Amino acid sequence: MSPLLGHRQTDGQPLFSPFSSKDVAAGAQAVNRSSVAALAFLVWDILITTDDEIKYIWPRSWTYTKFVYFFVRYVPMLVQIPLLLVGSELSPHFHFTPHDCFAWGVYQGVAAAVVVVVVDSILILRVHALYHGNIMMPRVLAFFYALEITGLAVGLGLALPGITYDNVCVVKGVPGTLIIYGAASVLFQFLLFGLTLHKFIQAARSGWGDVPLILLLVRDGTWAFFLLFFIYVAQLSLYALKNHAFSGVFYSWLLTAFSFSGYRILINLSRFGERTNPRSVQRHSTRRTDTNIQFTTNIRSAGRSTDQSESYELSSSSRGGRTFDTSQISTLSLGK
Repeated sequence: MSPLLGHRQTDGQPLFSPFSSKDVAAGAQAVNRSSVAALAFLVWDILITTDDEIKYIWPRSWTYTKFVYFFVRYVPMLVQIPLLLVGSELSPHFHFTPHDCFAWGVYQGVAAAVVVVVVDSILILRVHALYHGNIMMPRVLAFFYALEITGLAVGLGLALPGITYDNVCVVKGVPGTLIIYGAASVLFQFLLFGLTLHKFIQAARSGWGDVPLILLLVRDGTWAFFLLFFIYVAQLSLYALKNHAFSGVFYSWLLTAFSFSGYRILINLSRFGERTNPRSVQRHSTRRTDTNIQFTTNIRSAGRSTDQSESYELSSSSRGGRTFDTSQISTLSLGK
């Protein structure tokens, strides 16, 4: 047994000091260890994908999605670092006041909400690309995206004043209204996954299910959905525990999962574009810049064969774009 959880006292102080009880100490220890593990995993994955970043991301011109890539890759990591000092054995050295603990709670809630919203913008662009040519889809996505942001803001605003802390900022109580915060994002993830699955089924029935770009968008959308859904459900389930000191066990993993999903999707998309576009090497060598990524592949399916290459365009602009049925997809770009 860890000495942190012991019952004996030394010089009048329990060995689980600075925590108020054994249960609180156990929860704080679980949160701290989980946070270190989440941060370590994120740093490790960033390191092993640095070569891909240098090869596929750095040469491209600055666009919205390139900015988003660097944001979701590095900001969640930086957000997690100072949280290792809160609710731990180091906290007494900082002499946190109740107001300080509340400020840390606001920091965690707002930081997570911003990361969620930014990563969701990547997932939205992916779905928009699948539904290019559907004039209603951007409006539908924008409407539910706004609802998600509203739910995050309302849930956070209602929950933060009701969260209680002990003297070292370990959470003692969590109001039920915090579920609104998590449910808003979970429901939006369900919507995006449902739209992705619907388009894939539709494409498969139309004979487009074997297109590599479609398979990539659907594959990444599927694993990202289940990863984020699992983390969300795990985090929300902790609020049902009597010992609310465990409530933050999956918080850092939530940041890590959103970060991992966001930049991995963009790296995979960029890698696919480089491998399937025979003109990419020439374009980089001449340092030309534009706003389009062209993905080219030969398509052969039952009852349909073509000798020429079909072009799949992912662009930050929809001008001149054809519909999905004529094999052109718009609205994602890292620039060139």
